[in-house]
Amino acid sequence: MNLRPLLLSLTLLLLATDTARAAGPKEVAVANRSPWPTPIHSSKDFDQASRAENLVFAKVLGELEARSGTEGFPAGLGVKQVHTQSLRRWLGEVKGTVAANLRAARASCGAKTEVGCAGEEPTAANVVQLGTEFSALVGPEYQDWKKMAERFYGLYVKELMRLAALFPAPTSEILTLGPGEYTGSEWPDRQFLLTFDDGPTPAGGGTDKLVALLTARKANGVFFVLGDALKNRLDKTGPDAMKALYQGQCVGSHGQEHKSHQKLATWKDSLENSRSLVGSLGIEGNTRKVLFRPPYGQRTEELTRLLQGQGASVVLWNIDSQDWNASVAPGPTTDRVISLMLLWRRGIVLFHDVHDKVHQSVPRLLDFATTAGLQWKDCKTL
Repeated sequence: MNLRPLLLSLTLLLLATDTARAAGPKEVAVANRSPWPTPIHSSKDFDQASRAENLVFAKVLGELEARSGTEGFPAGLGVKQVHTQSLRRWLGEVKGTVAANLRAARASCGAKTEVGCAGEEPTAANVVQLGTEFSALVGPEYQDWKKMAERFYGLYVKELMRLAALFPAPTSEILTLGPGEYTGSEWPDRQFLLTFDDGPTPAGGGTDKLVALLTARKANGVFFVLGDALKNRLDKTGPDAMKALYQGQCVGSHGQEHKSHQKLATWKDSLENSRSLVGSLGIEGNTRKVLFRPPYGQRTEELTRLLQGQGASVVLWNIDSQDWNASVAPGPTTDRVISLMLLWRRGIVLFHDVHDKVHQSVPRLLDFATTAGLQWKDCKTL
């Protein structure tokens, strides 16, 4: 099929440079959990809400595909070139994921009349149809939630499609390059991990407050630190203080500086220097290997192979909190994460310990996971 007219229309909407293309969409999806009509106080409640989220997501996904023409590539993503192979791969994978999520969530169905329990066995081939049928039949008590969810997923699907259309120029969390890379989407059902990028902050700042919060709640996560920031803190407070700060947590490398490692000429030095700094802390779980999270999720196959050969891994994410985004308030930031936990049912949550919203979001998420019967993965088992 001739894609030239479509590519021409996309070209008219371009962001011209690599930097602009990596900057993210102009508008991100903002959720609001208040219209959901029933509280989520058990694993069964979680499954019910999860079925609804997956079905609306599938409906919206199908609508965006259909709207964009026979090839299924959406216009208006603001990208210079659509990488059709990557987009096809993502579309196939995400439909399979939604089908699997629905099957898992239906395990708690007691009757076909329960929300999201009707219809044939979910497959990648029929999830869009199931979503369309669900949306048409959902009861009046769910109408306000459905309107909100359709708006949310309308933007969220575009966020993901944009990343898939760009991949692998630049790379991102949307797809893996091969073995040795993890997004959390491959984990068992109901397992999640908290991660925090860009620290450490100066002493007494956000990093210290967040670690204190996690420790008090008997929770942990991975702090992906920048080598330069860690060195500055080490020079001022010393290694013993830093080891004490991160006790009970895990520390990974985010590179020496917050620069894309896809085209960085000194990426090997960045890996080695930041890894050495992290390893020097002597923290449990960090002495054997150091996990790496590339800034912006941008890396190369060579980088991944090098780390894999050293027994380390590239740790990406599949739930982006958007806590760094000044246009998203703390409440909607948390609601976005909860909605995506309901949608994906497993995964790695991306936060930043250098931004204040994380301190409001994490307590709510810890409470939500407890009442919904979810499990936080112990970072030391990675």
